[in-house]
Amino acid sequence: MKQFSYFILLSVLCGLQSCLPKVTPDPTTPTSIEDLRVSGSFDYRSTRDIQLNVKSTSALIAGEKLRINVYDNFPTIGSLITTGFTTTDGSAKLEFRVPASLETIYVEKVRFTGASTVTKVAVASYVSADFKQTTPSVSLRTQAGSGMNCSDNCKTTVTNSTKTIEVNAGEVVCVTGTTNANISVKGGIVSVAGTYNGSITMNGGTLKFCATSTDLSISVNNDQCQVYFLESANVKLTSLSGNAKSAKFYNYSEALTLLGNASLGGYFENNGSLVAEQNLNLNSNCQLVNNGQLRVKGTLNNSNSVINNNYILVDGKYQSNGSAVNFNYCRLEVVDEFTVNKNFKNFGFIKVRNQTRIDGGSNLIQYDGALLSTKNMVLNGEIQGEAGAKSIVKVEGQSEINGGASLIGYLSYCDVNGIEKNNSKIPASFFGCTGTYLPVSSCNPEGFGEAPKPPIKDRDGDTIADELDDYPDDKDRATNTFYPSSNTYNSYAFEDLWPAAGDYDFNDLVVDFRVTKVLNASNKVVDMKYKVVIRAIGASYLNGFGIQLDDVFSSEVAKVSGLKLSKGTINLTSANLEAGHSKAVFIVYDDPTPLINRTTGSFFNTIKANPLGTSTPLEVVLNFKTPLEPSKVTQNKINPFIFINGDRKREVHLSDFAPTAQADASLLGTLKDTSKPSEGRYYKSTNNLPWALEVSNSFAYPVEKESIMGVYLNFASWALSGGTSHTDWYTTNPGNRVNEKIY
Repeated sequence: MKQFSYFILLSVLCGLQSCLPKVTPDPTTPTSIEDLRVSGSFDYRSTRDIQLNVKSTSALIAGEKLRINVYDNFPTIGSLITTGFTTTDGSAKLEFRVPASLETIYVEKVRFTGASTVTKVAVASYVSADFKQTTPSVSLRTQAGSGMNCSDNCKTTVTNSTKTIEVNAGEVVCVTGTTNANISVKGGIVSVAGTYNGSITMNGGTLKFCATSTDLSISVNNDQCQVYFLESANVKLTSLSGNAKSAKFYNYSEALTLLGNASLGGYFENNGSLVAEQNLNLNSNCQLVNNGQLRVKGTLNNSNSVINNNYILVDGKYQSNGSAVNFNYCRLEVVDEFTVNKNFKNFGFIKVRNQTRIDGGSNLIQYDGALLSTKNMVLNGEIQGEAGAKSIVKVEGQSEINGGASLIGYLSYCDVNGIEKNNSKIPASFFGCTGTYLPVSSCNPEGFGEAPKPPIKDRDGDTIADELDDYPDDKDRATNTFYPSSNTYNSYAFEDLWPAAGDYDFNDLVVDFRVTKVLNASNKVVDMKYKVVIRAIGASYLNGFGIQLDDVFSSEVAKVSGLKLSKGTINLTSANLEAGHSKAVFIVYDDPTPLINRTTGSFFNTIKANPLGTSTPLEVVLNFKTPLEPSKVTQNKINPFIFINGDRKREVHLSDFAPTAQADASLLGTLKDTSKPSEGRYYKSTNNLPWALEVSNSFAYPVEKESIMGVYLNFASWALSGGTSHTDWYTTNPGNRVNEKIY
């Protein structure tokens, strides 16, 4: 993840040690997975299914369809989950699956002109995104949540303390009530809620801050420290000091204020709202990543690195000094003066209310339709246009272009009043205010030029504008939708001793997967691509891996390609599906051996002492005879399974997913399995434990013989709650896992 440190004033902390009361563990909490008793109705899903209904203003041009993109975070930093198109009345229905811990999605509407609007929607089973409103329904700074709180996993609770609180390695301390005391953190985790005023010294460990504080001082003295300002925090930070240069700080609060002149060092990630009341100086070792809203009421001096993925507002001057690097991917506004003294890369929108100054020897690079809009310009250095669409420099006041200045690349310089002073040798072809259009978007509220005139370009005649069509020369295909997203994987993790109990390390087979569905202009599914990467084999068995599409008949599939079948034991139809099924079943591979490179022994990437093995990714492609309704291939109707050690009749599926027609049904309900097909119950033990899991991430699985419950500390709480609490149990959030027991 990220790292950060921040220096203002050095605070000297002193205090008294105090004994902390210990909390006796709840005797009802199971200590081993064998003692875990889970509700029979729980399906072990760490995901939820969404139906999104989109409403938009009627298209401005007859027959125009709009593209809808759905992201898991603001589009500049989020992953694309799904796409689709509206009908000509501006409506659409999209169905997809997201992690259960995801609280919000970001829905983007895009016109053929490139103009786009983003709205944030709270996640629920049925949600709507309404673009008919006249005012924006999402502010740039609104981001996805942290998924954390200050009340989980408390081993010790301190309430209304006035004495120094000490936190040591292995402890989880929750501080609540009204606290007027210093905190000394040497290790472990401390969570602070309620009202807090005092000083916190960190020589190790993790701080989660959820409290209200008008006088908070933090000293960080260990590079391994982590500090989180969570959503409920309301903080005025008087001092954040110390000698740690790479401690990790994350802000998710909408009310974090830096008082006085602040200096940052190390790595600082802002995911909420951060205000610097005066100047903000980024020291030579500082890396600032802004994913939310940052306001600096004085001057922002950057001496190392700024990455802006969202919105920065500087009331004073923005100065980029020396060898500093700057990346603006969204929106930067400067009220006074914007100075580039080395280099600056702009992929989005920069608005300067007063003067922009590009010093000699400095370089402003504009990428793919970026816009710099300024009142006045003093140009002594270079402005360069790179990649994609033409970028624009727009000047509304005075231009002073001096002898050493240059413009290069795909770029136009537009002075709306004409250039007042130009002593350069820049060719006249770079100057002009016509012929280029940059659409308004959530990052660029100003735009530039006039939108293209109709008719809409549509080379393949599928009713989708070429600018929105991922397949502009293929009338049968228009876009792609993804699960879990365009650039991430989920994992399936299996135990392979079914119907006997396993050791519940869930590493007998771990496969990463991504599903890509190719849609036509009517949002129907033309093709499905299934990419698989074998991550681990913690077993001596050679288990095959397959998929059943529970709502697709085998007769609906035209062709399957990309299978890896080496044993000669799988009977295939002419379409390369497995024969003997009315439903569509395909065997991805019958033996993992040809796809992996084991370094030693029969196990693969489950024993830390062994060298890391490699595997070859596999992508299976299904072409359908006629386009399918998306509801037929939603993720809850995709049924993965293994068959154990080449025995095609001995299958293991996710909980409550039925076996295929090839499975031996007489094994159901034997040994530790309590399947009852008449009740829709499958693959659950007497304690309602599963033999397979889908994890909403690329699973960091346990090492050999370590139970998932002993590795993931909140797995049991998640399962006992029926999936309603600790929905992020598999993530790297503090207190979730024992890293030493993860491969």
